[in-house]
This record gives sequence, C-alpha cells and structure tokens, in this order.
Amino acid sequence: MSSSLLVSMTEAGDPGQVGQKFARQQRLAQQGFPVPEFFCLTTGMFQQVSWPILPTIEQLTATVDRTSQQDVRRVAGDIERLFLEVPLGTGREASILEAFDRTFGAEATVAVRASVVGRSLAESEDSEIDPFAGVSSTFLYVKRGLLLDRIRRCWASGFTPEGLIYRLAQGRDLRGLTVAVGVQRMIPGRRSFVAFTCDPKTTERKTLIVAGHGIGEGVVQEKVGVDHYFLHPQTGRIDREIGHKAEMLCENPVPGGELLCLPVPESQQDAPCLSDAEIQRLGALARDIERTFGVPQDIEGTFTEDGTLHVLQSRPIAFDFRKIRVWSCANVSESFPGVTTPLTYSLASHFYEVIFYDFQRRLWGADARTLHDHGSAFQNMLGFIDGRVYHSLSDLMHVNGINPIAAPFMRDLEDVLQLDASLFIRLPGHRDSFPDTARYAFAVGRAVAGALNTTAWFQHDFGAYEQWWKRTLAGLRALAPEHEDPLVLIHHFRRVWTGVGNWWGLTLINHWYINTYYGLARRLLLKWTGEDPSALLVGLLCGARPDASTHALLSAVALAEAVRADRTLSKLFAKDEAEVVWQKIDAGEVPAAFAQAFREHLHEYGDRGVQELNVERPNLRETPWELVRIVQSYARTSVTREELRTSDKARRTEAEARLRQLLKGQPLRRFALEPLLERLRTVIGLREDSRFWRGQLFGFSKRVFSALGQRMAERGVLDAPLDVHCLTMREVLDHFEGRGVTRRLGELARLRRQEHLDNQERQPPRDFTTVGSVVDGIPRVVETVSGGDASLFKGIGSSAGIVEGFARIVKDPGAVGTLGKEDILIAKETDPGWLFLMLASGGIVVERGSMLSHTAIAGRKFGIPTVVGVAHATSRIPDGARVRVDGTTGTVTLVAA
Repeated sequence: MSSSLLVSMTEAGDPGQVGQKFARQQRLAQQGFPVPEFFCLTTGMFQQVSWPILPTIEQLTATVDRTSQQDVRRVAGDIERLFLEVPLGTGREASILEAFDRTFGAEATVAVRASVVGRSLAESEDSEIDPFAGVSSTFLYVKRGLLLDRIRRCWASGFTPEGLIYRLAQGRDLRGLTVAVGVQRMIPGRRSFVAFTCDPKTTERKTLIVAGHGIGEGVVQEKVGVDHYFLHPQTGRIDREIGHKAEMLCENPVPGGELLCLPVPESQQDAPCLSDAEIQRLGALARDIERTFGVPQDIEGTFTEDGTLHVLQSRPIAFDFRKIRVWSCANVSESFPGVTTPLTYSLASHFYEVIFYDFQRRLWGADARTLHDHGSAFQNMLGFIDGRVYHSLSDLMHVNGINPIAAPFMRDLEDVLQLDASLFIRLPGHRDSFPDTARYAFAVGRAVAGALNTTAWFQHDFGAYEQWWKRTLAGLRALAPEHEDPLVLIHHFRRVWTGVGNWWGLTLINHWYINTYYGLARRLLLKWTGEDPSALLVGLLCGARPDASTHALLSAVALAEAVRADRTLSKLFAKDEAEVVWQKIDAGEVPAAFAQAFREHLHEYGDRGVQELNVERPNLRETPWELVRIVQSYARTSVTREELRTSDKARRTEAEARLRQLLKGQPLRRFALEPLLERLRTVIGLREDSRFWRGQLFGFSKRVFSALGQRMAERGVLDAPLDVHCLTMREVLDHFEGRGVTRRLGELARLRRQEHLDNQERQPPRDFTTVGSVVDGIPRVVETVSGGDASLFKGIGSSAGIVEGFARIVKDPGAVGTLGKEDILIAKETDPGWLFLMLASGGIVVERGSMLSHTAIAGRKFGIPTVVGVAHATSRIPDGARVRVDGTTGTVTLVAA
C-alpha cells in the first residue's frame, strides 16, 4: 500500500502527509510499543477530493462572521454537506476498501480518526506548542459499510464550528488546511486510561494516571467516573484518589449507533480500577514513551478483557511557560528564613542577579549578548511571597540551563533544592533552542572548553578571590559609615558590589562541583555497596580542613575554655546576666587577655549572627552580649576544641573502615572513590568559607543602610532610622541619587510595617505553582497533624547517632537563653548564625534542609545526631516532650513518659 494517497502504518512517518497523531503512532510502533495496526488516507488524497469544492470552502470561510456563533455553525454545516456530496471516484473508493480488507479483514471493526494539518506543523493538531489546536472527529466501532461516510465526515471535521472558532480567534489562515484520516483496528477496551508523564499544572515529573471502566472515550471526555493515581517515579510511591465508577461507555450492537452507557458491576464501582502492578507498568511505559519523543507526553490507552495493553495515542503536553512559575522556599529559607523585609529581599535578589551573571560568564564563557537576552530570568530568580523569600525555580532553572551542557547536571541541582520531583522546564541551552546543528555544536564546544578551563584554573582563581575579599574587607572595616557623606557611602557600596559581580560567581561554580561530586559519589556508593549511602557519607565527609565557620566556633569554644580555667571568670559568667557581663568586659573589669580575645572574636567574627543575612537582625558586633550568652552556654559544658577535632577525625576513621569492609577485594573502586571524596570535602569547605564571607558582605551592607536610614530619619524622611528596612535597596539609593519617584517614603514605610505584621499571620506552603498573575495564585495552607502513627516523624538522617532529650521548639533564636545536651533543638530551618545554639544542643531536628544543607554539615562536623526535612516538626512535636532522634534512619520518636 504505497502511494502518496494511501499509506500503511509502516509508511506513515511523515506528519505533513498523515498528521502528527499518526506519525507519532507509527514511531511508537517502530519502537515496539503495542499500537493497533492502521492505514492512513494522506493529506494528498484530501487535496484531490476537496479540489472541486475548495473555491466554495474558501468563499464560505472568508465571509464568515467570526463574531456570530450562529454564522460560524451555518458555515461549518455548509462545508460538511459539501464533503458528504463531493464525488470520491470509483478508483479511490476501491483502493480504500481494498486497504481495509487487506489490513483488517472484511468483517473487522475499526476506529476512524481525523488529524488536521495546518500551513505548518506548529499550527497542526497535536503540535508541541498547541496539542489541541485541531478539533476534529473520531468515529468508533465502524463497520466496512459505513467506512466511506465516516471518512468524509472526518475530512469535514477540519471545519467544525469549534475548529473554525478556535483558528479564527488565533488569527490563523484557514487556507492551506488539510486533513489526514487514519483507519485503525478497533480495540474493545474494558478499562481505559490517560497517563501524563508530567503534572500538567506544576511541571513536576510525577506520573498522573486517570483510569475508568469501558472504552477510552468515556475517560477522555469525562463521561464516566474515574480514579486518579499519582506515581512518584523517584520512590515508586503511589497516591490514590479512588472515584465512584457507576457507569462505563461501551459499543452499541446496532451498527452505527451511539455508544452505550452501561452500569459497572457493583463490586467494581468503588474498587481501584488498576492494580499496583498495572500502575507501575503504566509508569514505566509512560517514561519510555517520553524518552522516545523527548518531551512530557499525554498518553491514551486501554486494557482489553484479557489484560492486554494497547497504546492508542500520545501527544506532547503543552506548557505555556510565560505564565507558569514554580516556587519553593525549601533551600533559600536556610539563608533568608521566615518573614523578612523589603530591604533584605532586594539585597538578596541583587546578590543572586550579579553572582549568577558572573557564574555563567565564568563557567562556559557566555557572551554579553547571551547574558543580556536572558536578563529577565537573572532578575527574577527570587520572589517575595507574603514577606518571605522564595526561589522562582522556573527562572533559577532557566538561568542554570543557559549552558548547553547543563542538562545532565540538573537532577543534582534539584536534589540540592530539595525538590520532591524533577521539573520539566524548557532549558534555553537545549539543542531545540538553536537554529541549526552547527550553532549548537559550536555552543557545546565552547561550553566544554570553558568548563575545562574553569576547572583547570579554579583553585588559582578561588585563591585570588579570597585575597581580593580580604583586602576589600580590610578597607571596609576602616570606614566609618556614620560620618561619611551619603553619596560617598553609596560610592563605596557600589564599588564593593561591582567587585562581587566580578568574583562571586566562583562560589556558584564551587556549588556546581559540590552537586556534581556529591551526586556521583552517592550513585557510585549505591551501585558498588548496595546500601543507602547517606549514612556512610555522613562520616566520610568529616575530617576536612577547618573552614571559616569552624574557626568562628572554635574561637567561641576557646573563650569558654578560658572562662572555665579562671575561677573569677567562671563565677562571673555563671552568676550574672549576659548584658551585665558585657558591661564589665567593656569596662575592663575582667583580665586584659580575656577582654582582648573577646574583642578579637567580635572583630573577626562579629558579622556572624542569627539570620545574619537579614539586614533587620543585628549581628554580634552590634549586640556583643549575645556572644556572652554563647560563651555562657559552652562554659556550662565540658566541650573543648581538642574534643571537637578528635571526634570529627574519629567519625571519618570509622566511616573509612566501613567503606573498606564493603569494598573488600575491590581496590580499584576504593582508588576511584578516595580522590572524589577528598575533592568533595575540599569544595564543601570552600563553600563554608564563602558563606562566611557572604555574611561579612551583608554585614557591611547593613552598616551602609543603617547609616543611610539615620540620615533619612534626621531629615524627617522616615519616622525612625530602622524604617529603612521597609524600603528596597533601589528606593533608598534612588532617594539620595536623584531618581526617587516620591518624597513620601515615610508613608510607604508605615504601610509596609503593617504589611510585615500581617504577613506573620499568613503561611504560604513550602512549594507551589502559580499560573498567570502570581499575586492571585498564592495558595493558603493550614498545618495539620498527618494521619498514621502520631508518635513517629520521618525525615532525612543527615548526621548519624541516636540521642534522647527534651524537645525545645525554637522559632526565634534571639529569644532563647541557653540549651544543654539534654535539649533537642527543633526549628523550621537554621542558618550559620544558629551554629552556636546547635552545638550546645544534644540533637537537631529541622523542617527543611537536605544532606548538603548547613544544618546537616554542622551536625556531621560536630557529631550531633541530626534529622532534616521533618514536615511540620515545630507544630506537631510538643515543646518539652521527650523525643528520640535517630540521625541514621532519619526518624524522630515521641518517647512515653
């Protein structure tokens, strides 16, 4: 059956001839998927048959009143009559019936389906950008005697009222429209389904299966009750929403009659339509089909009475990424926790923009035009949702995906971002974004060369970056912002942040190395040991060189050791309030050596503090009595610097012994892992250094805006200096530099102070997706206790060990006096400023975090059993309750009194 007018299934590969619906089915059949056999009447046959009536069709469509539904329906009816009456020709009729007999047998029953082809494939039915562009007909349970009539009606369905209205509304030219028709063996389905390989609302790669009894038309057209199954491909978990399925759509024994709606047997009406094994089978099938086409798919299929599976259709899921935004605060809340201020958000957003710009420039040599073309994504990586900082994952992934070789590493990035499922986002560096293969090959070559060059020079460049920052910091500490002219102060601020944009991208390259090395190490350990590598990695990542955060902690512990060693200091720190102790230190009423060490700590580590990146929160340098509280907490324990170093090394030694045991007799594998793990320890240490420097950068920025706020208050622009936190970075700078659009900033600050209070009462979810205007799409959630065992909580074990103690719910670390080893710190999230509080506790439980979060690293570093990612821990675990924390299994258990 080889002609340009009539083609068999094996020949139906050209979507211009047979439509995308059948070209995709042919491809699936070639790949071995169970597609029912078919043949096609091509667009060439449509053109030949419609040639005599084409002038009339064009006249009717050219004069139709697109504003009148009645007129559109009149025109559609007139065109249908033209197709029903146009001569087909005895030769064409004979060839169609012969193809029917040869393919199926004269007594067969078939489905006859139309597939509309526009002037281009993009304007055709089932296109990637608009899969439902065609509203065409399908006829089921068709016998040989009705075949030609149904083919004619399929041709006419290219001009249905719905199709005309749709295309006219889109401004598409109706000239050149053709229709292919597929004639396919009818499958008497008894259970049918639609499977989405990606959540069509959120772009999450969770397989959604909608299934019901009877043939697929009932499920697709929502004429029968259905079940919903959500298959999580990473874990294999199945979530179910079982519907009441009272009816099913079935064939009519009368030829040509309407489909019948029959009752489902009572025993099956409320039972799952699909078994777990069938759901897993469909999940695997759906993933294979998606791999075949390279984009998420909407798949239709059915099971016959004997359980045989048939795939009837697969089309791309259309996402309008102009409207979709995927939001998450899972990872970013570690740096910017809770409700914060416009000034903090605007600084954070500026920080992201400049460092990611430098990251892409450095990593693969992105040119200025490429970076400029994606400027809006750089500017929108962070959102401000009800006063909280969120990642706009859509823009964050877009920026990371500019690099044409980034795609293989996106899964590791998603793990770090703590996403429950992978996301489908059309990456700008994907080969489909390039006009031709040559340009794509050039971009890939440049990216590979850039990455190799960056890797070769990374250690050197990072050292130069460190030296630049230390020189810059020394100059900044010599400034007295409160005495500088505002424009001079802004000049210093801009100069520093210009340098940030020239250097700080190295920290993101380092993050890229962490993600890649950690993902590779985890996969190799899982493959070679057969065990979950999480607990093993906890120990293997210990024993790295001390980083800046560790030095800050050891400095505080040294102060505590000095207090314990001096009876007078010990008595002072044990008896008096922190503020009183600081007054005595400041007044010189303590040993000079201790006072000097205390001040040196404040000088070197004074930018460290709770929520240190939030400009509204004071740091240690501004509230030195907080350092007194930290030292008081440590002084009550026996912790020493040597003990911390020794325990860190011991955990590393124990883990390495376990690895040798697991890989006994496999020296090559151990040889491959050791340098990888050492490199991972190094880059994690560099990350902690750069995070410490980031705190210093934001500490300097706090001083700048504090001084500018003071000037604004002195001039009556603001009611109080601290009101500067209610303005954005640009609003403050514009006020002094002549770009301010209003002088009434005080009123704006008062409004935002009230909004800040209102935001405390709101609680947007951790992850959500908006479609269209973001402000209208923010969901509201109320935290509730989940079902099941109310005494058991599950998270991610990130630092091995088991400890029992009393839950201490900490929402504001500044309001906490001290913790002891009998206390279990429970929080939504932590940041580096919590480190002192964390070390004083016996165990750590947080609602957010990952194996690579600061909480997890700190727990491993200092041997504190730690569990991260425990949903609603601060609301579900009673304050003061006795709990057991298992940092290996990731469980937290309420212990009966």
